[in-house]
Amino acid sequence: MSRLSEHHKTLTEGKGKCSVPMWVNGLPAGFCDRDAFGFRPECRGWRHPHPGDLIRDDGKYSGHISGLACIGHGGPKCPGIEIEPGVFSGCDQSAGDCPTCGK
Repeated sequence: MSRLSEHHKTLTEGKGKCSVPMWVNGLPAGFCDRDAFGFRPECRGWRHPHPGDLIRDDGKYSGHISGLACIGHGGPKCPGIEIEPGVFSGCDQSAGDCPTCGK
């Protein structure tokens, strides 16, 4: 299995890489590596009675995440553009020039 790199654990200029392990035919195949903007938030959950899988109350991905998470694996959305210190606008309002995610 690949090692967890620094860009899977820390944000650089607001962006990192998703640290969810990927598998092919039961063998390790690296990490998701999509853009990630933070860690998956904690959430209550319950165990499914038959297989014993953890089901999160918010319905997001409940598998193992050892660092940052992309939106698809339950991580936060891109915070967007910082208009002034501590004030952000969503990147969907940036008309395609968000400096954080490039969208």
